[in-house]
Amino acid sequence: MGPRAEFTLSAALAGTAVAVLGYLVASAFVFDQPLGEALRNGAQWSPTGTLAAAGAAWIAIAWHRRAAVAGRRWGAAGMALRATSLVLLLYPAAVAFWVMATGLLDRHVASGGMPLRELAAWVPSIVVGATLAAVLVGALPAFAIAFLLCRRYLQRAAGSTTDIA
Repeated sequence: MGPRAEFTLSAALAGTAVAVLGYLVASAFVFDQPLGEALRNGAQWSPTGTLAAAGAAWIAIAWHRRAAVAGRRWGAAGMALRATSLVLLLYPAAVAFWVMATGLLDRHVASGGMPLRELAAWVPSIVVGATLAAVLVGALPAFAIAFLLCRRYLQRAAGSTTDIA
């Protein structure tokens, strides 16, 4: 697997983990849910983190490639800061997409799903709450994980891409 594919896949998995763990922390402080229910709800919201992290990784790779062609070298901390900022910028769109997609699926599969017009009225409130939680709970862990992933990506991109590891 090449460095770009590895970075994108690792970022998507890290986004999933941060979303689930962030929901667990938020549920412990705000919702007071039992652990099993909090894990289930965290897993339901994890695709939002996955979508945002995969999109941010893809954009960060293209951004790094343009910088490398221009002769600018990036450090791991700078790339991690850019990637984390991109994740936080893409997260509201991922939440809005996920809420509407699951609402549409619920409407077609379940007989008593909420009408999309009513759900659309709730989307801004859900997006603001989820984004606020992501910034407060997930930004620092996301940066720490992104730093490790970016360091590995930059090392692999600078070296040979035919390595196994």
